[in-house]
Amino acid sequence: MMREIPLLTAQMGRTGDGSHWAVYVVLPGESRWPEVLLPADRGIPSISDRATALKRLGYVPFRTYPYWHWVETENLRDTVSPVRLIATLAVVSAKSEHPAEDLSRHS
Repeated sequence: MMREIPLLTAQMGRTGDGSHWAVYVVLPGESRWPEVLLPADRGIPSISDRATALKRLGYVPFRTYPYWHWVETENLRDTVSPVRLIATLAVVSAKSEHPAEDLSRHS
């Protein structure tokens, strides 16, 4: 019988002042989420940089699929405010260290 592994969402977006990209994991029920800041002066962080940030946070991409999904967000109350880009990726705890077949079920 396979154990269910919690599937979480990692996100990456620019900080309020635009100086960094914040890579963080959304933890349900928590008011603060773990994050790693990456400098924004070299553009969008590479997939490798993002994977390293996730590893520092204790997470790995789900099924080792390293591609992030990009979405635009906007402030619907302020239509002249800039659009923000946020990248998302499904992740699991690196501590689980389960074989790939165990990752076929998640909660």
